[in-house]
Amino acid sequence: MEEEARSEERGASDAEEQAASSKQQAGASDAEERQQASGGSGEPPTPDAETAESGATDAGAAGDEVTDEQSGPGVVEGQAHPGVEQTAAVQVPEAHEVGVSDELRAEIEEIMSRYPQKRSASIPVLFAIQRRYGWCTPEGIREGAAVMGVSAAYLESVASFYDLFHLDPAGRHRVLVCTNISCWMRGGDELLDTFCGATGVDPEDAAHGGAVSPDGEVYLSGFECLGACDLAPMASIDERYYGPLERRDAVAAIAALISGGEVLPERAMAKRPLAGGPEGEPDPRVANAG
Repeated sequence: MEEEARSEERGASDAEEQAASSKQQAGASDAEERQQASGGSGEPPTPDAETAESGATDAGAAGDEVTDEQSGPGVVEGQAHPGVEQTAAVQVPEAHEVGVSDELRAEIEEIMSRYPQKRSASIPVLFAIQRRYGWCTPEGIREGAAVMGVSAAYLESVASFYDLFHLDPAGRHRVLVCTNISCWMRGGDELLDTFCGATGVDPEDAAHGGAVSPDGEVYLSGFECLGACDLAPMASIDERYYGPLERRDAVAAIAALISGGEVLPERAMAKRPLAGGPEGEPDPRVANAG
């Protein structure tokens, strides 16, 4: 009996030692993980709630007052992602450094006033830049970013996403000819060919991504559905809709663009009367009913 009791005591002691050893090993592993998280292994530190909070209060350390300018959206926009070099692309440019004209500044500020969030104005601001310079130039993007208070990289990322914005020279005028089914059935392809002949653009290039005319004046492209089937066949010319168009209208439209004249006023969607026409006399069958 005594031998059995001593055997049980030795087994309990061994179990306690094994548990203590496992706990010690777990503690060492935790210490290593904490060291790696703090950057001790050479890897970037892993952010957590404590470090995020301390980083947010760095600006107010040593009794410094955090002003609206320091905590405003422009400062946040200008901070690069950890590991990304602080370059001009990720910083908010200063308006006085990029030389924004009063005219462009006023136009951008008017556009921004339409939206509760400044980033919502990005697309119309980019259109304003493109109209001014003919394409979204790096200088134009920096000017727009300076007025909006965003980084040039952000504004360029929006421009690069949409194929209606050009990050390379693309002519002073833009002609997009709809070739989707409604316009195609009413001669959209032939209309595009006529525009190609009037501008000198290769039809194959125009049908596959668009191209600029040899004189650098007109960007021409076939386009899949401009959403104006009632005008088929139609085209967007400098962001204005025209239709229904005949082949001779294509020649007249290009001539007007080059000469600076008014483009096809009789075909302009903006000048069409409202659906239903002017108010007429009431139908007696309705007026006298009941």
